[in-house]
Amino acid sequence: MSAKRVAFPATQADRSRGACMPVPSNHERSKRKEFTVTAPPQPKRNSGAQPPPDDARAQPGTGADQYAAKAGIVPLRALNFTLADVQNGMGPYMALFLQSAVHWNPARIGIALAIGNIAQVLTQTPVGALVDYLRAKRALLAVGIVMIGLACTAIPLHPTFLVVGVSQALIGAAGAIFPPTLAAIALGMVGRKRLDGVLGGNQAWNAAGNVAAALVLGTVGVLVGLHWMFATIIVLAAASLLILTRINPDEIDYEMARGGDGRGNCARADVDMGPVQVFKGLLPVFRDLIRQRAVAIFLTCSVIFHFANAAMVPLVTEMLARDQGTRKAIMYTSGYMVASQAVFVVVAALAGKLADKVGRKPLFLFAFAALCLRGVLYSVCKTPAALIAVQCMDGLGAGVFGVVGTLTIADLTKGTGRFNAAQGAVAAAVGIGALLSNSVAGFLAHHVGQAPTFLTLAAIAAAGFLLFAFKMPETLRHHSPPDDATPAHGKYGGSPQSETS
Repeated sequence: MSAKRVAFPATQADRSRGACMPVPSNHERSKRKEFTVTAPPQPKRNSGAQPPPDDARAQPGTGADQYAAKAGIVPLRALNFTLADVQNGMGPYMALFLQSAVHWNPARIGIALAIGNIAQVLTQTPVGALVDYLRAKRALLAVGIVMIGLACTAIPLHPTFLVVGVSQALIGAAGAIFPPTLAAIALGMVGRKRLDGVLGGNQAWNAAGNVAAALVLGTVGVLVGLHWMFATIIVLAAASLLILTRINPDEIDYEMARGGDGRGNCARADVDMGPVQVFKGLLPVFRDLIRQRAVAIFLTCSVIFHFANAAMVPLVTEMLARDQGTRKAIMYTSGYMVASQAVFVVVAALAGKLADKVGRKPLFLFAFAALCLRGVLYSVCKTPAALIAVQCMDGLGAGVFGVVGTLTIADLTKGTGRFNAAQGAVAAAVGIGALLSNSVAGFLAHHVGQAPTFLTLAAIAAAGFLLFAFKMPETLRHHSPPDDATPAHGKYGGSPQSETS
């Protein structure tokens, strides 16, 4: 039997010409007493600086940790830290400002906050698709940061309903940009197999930033007044822009950041499409997403979760301002923000580690249960100390949702190139829930009181718990197939290229 003729690996010069070394004949091989050996497969050479493939990034002992450090994880986490309070504008302090400084009633405050939620809902899904399309993801983040800065400049200078409404719309639209873009950058840097740990770390740094911002804003508000808290947000926005420049765009795998598998297996029909064509394809993309039963249930549960959750902090802040006065309300608001974010730091880090061990579903059920109990306790607690203690439970639900929600979407969209479009759809669902929460809770608090309002929100959380428990499947199994499995080709896919800015 004749030996199988196998081409030996070529030299670098030969490889550049597409050549192979000649194969020795059997006579020559026996004469030189050579043995036939199998050469290890040569890795495919890509033009340009490319990150390692997804599976290489996830393997211990192969330089994955060194790669993660090299790939801009440090500036990404620093950006999560400084953007923590920037992305929400004034956050819970906005309701305090509108009630104490502008003297608005709860219903009017609820309408102003709802305007921001409406803007967020309208922009979430288009922004998600835009994140899939754009390579210059840092530029998109910069646009959002500038929008926050403009809003925080306008509100204290001219706090009319029109100015506050437009500024809240800017804040809402900017809030639609940050979560999917930051998640896409993280996915493009480290790949799906390391995403759980990186997202947990990012969420922990985000919570730590919220703690620092609450302390700083509280100090500024007590010492120099509410108006100067807006100036603090502007300073944090400027710091975020500086940190943003430290993220190297060449370290972001463009295809991986879209939800591809890192091997060029995503659909490539839209590689050369412009923004107009991308946005024209949004409707079929969204239709395809919600046709997946698990995605539709998850979107519904996202609406319910934030319907029950979003209005709780503004209601507590208004209670403190009414009963304790503005100065003490600022101190107490900072206190419960610090307490809840301290819990968030721990929960986010643990959720990232537990999600691949116990699954996504048990963690989400825990978040719904914590939210339901929190609403019930708010209805009976009156003292500032009790309210701060209950607010710590906000870190339980928010920490789980922030990490495990992104992992669930990554599970459901693996290999389709629709990760960010699905992120946008989830964020739109979150915005719808927040819109309903602020509108309905503001109306109820103004007409029937705050205790019945909290019980209503608790009942909504209980309904979400039951829906998730009986209808939502465990998605962790979608994470297990090998990365080289043929993915479902979606509208959004592309070649493994790094982003440019």
